[in-house]
Amino acid sequence: MTTTTDRTDTISRPADVGTTDSGAPTTAHPADRPQFLAARARLAPVFAWLAETAAERDRERVTDREATDRLAAAGFPGLRVPEDAGGAGLTFPEATRLYVELAEADSNVLQALRVHVVNVETVLGSPDGPRRERWLHRFATGETVANATTEIGNRAGHYETRLTTRPDGSAVINGRKAYSTGTLYADWTIVVVEDEDGAERAATVRSDAPGVTLHDDWDGFGQRLSASGTTEFTDVVVDPEELTPVGQSLDDGSSIFASQAIFQFVHLVGLTGIARAVTRDAAAYVAGRTRGFSHGAAPRPGDDPQVLQVVGELEAAAFGAQAALDAVVGPLDRALRAEAAGAPLAEAEVDAVYTAVYAAQQVIARAALDAATRLFEVGGASATLRTRGLDRHWRNARVLASHNPLIYRARLLGDRAVNGTPLGRHYRLGG
Repeated sequence: MTTTTDRTDTISRPADVGTTDSGAPTTAHPADRPQFLAARARLAPVFAWLAETAAERDRERVTDREATDRLAAAGFPGLRVPEDAGGAGLTFPEATRLYVELAEADSNVLQALRVHVVNVETVLGSPDGPRRERWLHRFATGETVANATTEIGNRAGHYETRLTTRPDGSAVINGRKAYSTGTLYADWTIVVVEDEDGAERAATVRSDAPGVTLHDDWDGFGQRLSASGTTEFTDVVVDPEELTPVGQSLDDGSSIFASQAIFQFVHLVGLTGIARAVTRDAAAYVAGRTRGFSHGAAPRPGDDPQVLQVVGELEAAAFGAQAALDAVVGPLDRALRAEAAGAPLAEAEVDAVYTAVYAAQQVIARAALDAATRLFEVGGASATLRTRGLDRHWRNARVLASHNPLIYRARLLGDRAVNGTPLGRHYRLGG
């Protein structure tokens, strides 16, 4: 956890609006701020295009940059950047509403931007200085950041990707990373390395820098367009200003205490968007059908009470997922605002944030997975046609839910409830 410091702002901190006194997100649309309405209007055509083309892009595995370029042109990378730094100036609850809309349109794209979303918050919570101002400017002008952290077969906490110093004094990266989510589309990528002393460092480099090779080899059956493939680094020169102590972040090395919670939160946003998309597509599919079953409860599926019941239950599942997500927004927003103000929350309050995130994960993941399966009860074999792409909802939900297995988070919650064991906040992969 970072320590409290006094700061003199040169660029304003995130707006302290968008939540009720209890910290819950405001949902009254008549009270929407002009900043939110303007940002939403800019993004609406992009979201509509993403939703319209999602099934085809998934089927054909289209991994060009058109989706992220359209979002960048509409200001998505700078949604949370303060207005006086050139951004949209949205609050965390306001931005979350747009993240959910993006996930409903295409959960792949939100996941590809997951690291960007997290690191915007990290930069906002960082001390004032040239680094913070530099990155806020980059975000405000449409640049995005991803990361290259995970390695296949490494021991937990150890990396084979190395940072070495050449005779001329320049630092270079050499190594290979897997699961480089979003790097194929991003302008920058954060690379976790070991230096010559065995210490972990975070080096941020341009994704198109000489020596960076991007492989479009992600082979998961879901989130096929999330660009979670391999990245190779061969003598990639690192700008000293972009080299920091490790923290999975663009901060000064003092990792924001809520970073792991935000990483999980973005997955929850993705799953909530999938649940909403399931309801949308189920309703559209049933409304367009004229041919039913001879043993159905009505000649037209749209009049069949059993079919309508399923669609209603799908809508209820999406409602439950959204409600669970909303329950996390308030506590996480308070934590982020406290960090940005230089007054981090007490341990008990931080624990409450992680409890909310882990509990919501159980609710939202199960709701999305169940809804994506039950979707097929509203129709016959035509619902399974590849041209419809309805199966992508389950595939995407399954992959997102598999990133952080539910069983481990449920165990942490149970251990805390029964034995009072503190929740784990950080984890690593590796043997």
